[in-house]
Amino acid sequence: MHQALRLITAGTVLTLTIALAMESDIAESAESTAAAPEDGVGTLIAQAEAQLERGEAQAAIATLNEAVAADPSSSLAQTRLGGAYLLSQDYGHAIDHFQQAISNDDQNAGAFIGLGMAYLHLKRSGPAKAALTEARHLAPEQQADIDALLNRIEQSASAHHP
Repeated sequence: MHQALRLITAGTVLTLTIALAMESDIAESAESTAAAPEDGVGTLIAQAEAQLERGEAQAAIATLNEAVAADPSSSLAQTRLGGAYLLSQDYGHAIDHFQQAISNDDQNAGAFIGLGMAYLHLKRSGPAKAALTEARHLAPEQQADIDALLNRIEQSASAHHP
């Protein structure tokens, strides 16, 4: 049962993060094109995404660490690194990078979703609900999916505290 919930949760966070990242990619690529014609960070992020698709989480983490080192202010790189740590079940590092992504861009709904998921896996329902509630405000088009996650948190809390 716990493994099934973990798989469902991972699938949900991936779906939400990918949808939100696509919007973020468009905005960030427009900014980076104006700033620098060749975006090494963007190339590293794309490489890491391919590694994640092949199931090479540790390689993706190494690649994303390079991206973050090259541009610590890249909210997208921080979000993707947090996501890679989340998939690797390294929730402490995931939280650190999602928080850094939010510090770099407080409108990054994907980072709030990832942060909420990391807290959820650590059974910290209060911070998870707060992060997901903020994501819902930032990404109203994802409200139904985020509400489903919030409902799971409520159901889990009521199941453990009758």
